Amino acid sequence: MTVKEAENILEVGRLDDAVKVKKKFRKLMIQYHPDAVGSDTPEYRKKAQQINEAYSILREKRAVKGDIPAKTDIWKGRIVEQAFTERSIYMILWEGYKTEYLQVTKGKYTWDPDLEEFDCLLKSLNEAALELLEIIECRNGIYSDEEFDIKTERFPYQVRLFHLLAGQYISPSYCLKKLAVPVKNDENKRNSYKVRAFLGEKGRSRAFRTMSGLTAGDPLYIDTLENNRIMVSDGKGVPLGYLSLAENQMYYVVIPILRKHLAQAKLSVSDVEVRKSSRPYRVRVNIDIYLQVENMEEQENVSEYNTEINTILDKYDIYLKEIGRTN
Repeated sequence: MTVKEAENILEVGRLDDAVKVKKKFRKLMIQYHPDAVGSDTPEYRKKAQQINEAYSILREKRAVKGDIPAKTDIWKGRIVEQAFTERSIYMILWEGYKTEYLQVTKGKYTWDPDLEEFDCLLKSLNEAALELLEIIECRNGIYSDEEFDIKTERFPYQVRLFHLLAGQYISPSYCLKKLAVPVKNDENKRNSYKVRAFLGEKGRSRAFRTMSGLTAGDPLYIDTLENNRIMVSDGKGVPLGYLSLAENQMYYVVIPILRKHLAQAKLSVSDVEVRKSSRPYRVRVNIDIYLQVENMEEQENVSEYNTEINTILDKYDIYLKEIGRTN
């Protein structure tokens, strides 16, 4: 397929940017993908394949100009062979009062932010965790959410499984390159990326007073990293609270990078907003996190995740057997 043929299939022009190309791709896939139209005829399968091939060609073509990242085939994304379970890959059909999703495929695919919306990833991981727990429930004769108020009992196990599956399917360094703002390399040609974050406080606490006195360029420091939260302090060691990242998806990137010691982190105040027009007084400190990445290709310990997942499933199985005996 030529570039011109690809442009004709996606109904885009030579000057259309990456956003336009992606929108047309999604629109056409919704019209022709067999799952979307409820028809698995050869005509629809062929059309969907042509649309996918056209999108792959235009992604690769525009990568030369820097408009679209280098080619990653939506059907053949990076695969984690040793992942515990497969997960569904979704596209958003439309957003409104209720978001509608289209299942594109299923497999052990890592998250590619260029291809998969973050909301779709969350849905996928939640479903994968739920499916694993429902298998255990069926083994114990539980087939309905109404039995034993199983939704409530299941929840803590599902949360833990969700985070473990996220660890398998989100490659922090890979996603950092796609989601964060690149910064010039240092003299050793190490890659650096900037991530936006902030701190907030209200009242007249010591943290409030300290934060109100900060100015642009002041350094901050990471004190602790636990329970997926980052505690920071100023240069005098005054605790300022837990850091909030400007984009939710970055929690699944920044925290694993820090935990695995894949980067050196430097925190710098970008600006400070103090509001005293009403009580309680409020302060917001906007922060730039600079991550100087030491090793962009981290080694994933998938087997360790699998061991933890099995442990959780075993504990859930034991728990269900216990409540089954008492009811």
